[in-house]
Amino acid sequence: MLHRLAIIAMALLSGFAGDRVAAQETIGTVSRIQGEASGTRGGATRALGLNSSVIPNESVSTGAAARLEVTFKDNTRLTLGENAKLTLDKYVFNPAARRGTIRFRLVGAFRFLSGQVSKLARSEVSVTTPVATIGIRGTEFWGGPIDDQSLGVFLIEGAVRVSNPAGAQILNRTGQGTNIARPGAAPGPVTFWPQDKVNRAIAAVTFQ
Repeated sequence: MLHRLAIIAMALLSGFAGDRVAAQETIGTVSRIQGEASGTRGGATRALGLNSSVIPNESVSTGAAARLEVTFKDNTRLTLGENAKLTLDKYVFNPAARRGTIRFRLVGAFRFLSGQVSKLARSEVSVTTPVATIGIRGTEFWGGPIDDQSLGVFLIEGAVRVSNPAGAQILNRTGQGTNIARPGAAPGPVTFWPQDKVNRAIAAVTFQ
């Protein structure tokens, strides 16, 4: 009997420890969801729902016609469109030391709104797509495939730098955008996107 009680107590303690670790690892929460989404880490996959936690080194994927918004600890907000994939490579938010780092990889359409990390004295915020890296500071922007281009980036507010080994472009005026036609191509000229293109881009990440 005592042996059985000891086993139960150990199991309970292990569960509590696991909950604490999960709480410590949490870097953000699913704040809105439409359709199906999942998180994968270490070969294990779980369904995501409203208020689900997201953790470092996790890949978050959305299904057909799905939308997913994640709000991170510093209030950075990231919205994914359908059939998108977000990999949470690195997230550090240390306001006491005035430093922070966000490094995400993204495939598909997304909308990014900077939080407190980008306002810290020592901050590094970037999103890497299959064809370019987007450097961010105090910014809201949209990115994703559009009009048969491998990537389009549209600036809503702030400034971003879109770069790859073939070249770079800086967007620093609201309404500006750039396109990358195919893998290996440099970011194209900076132009002001027409309203119909903006509408199509934003619709790809808008909840129904």
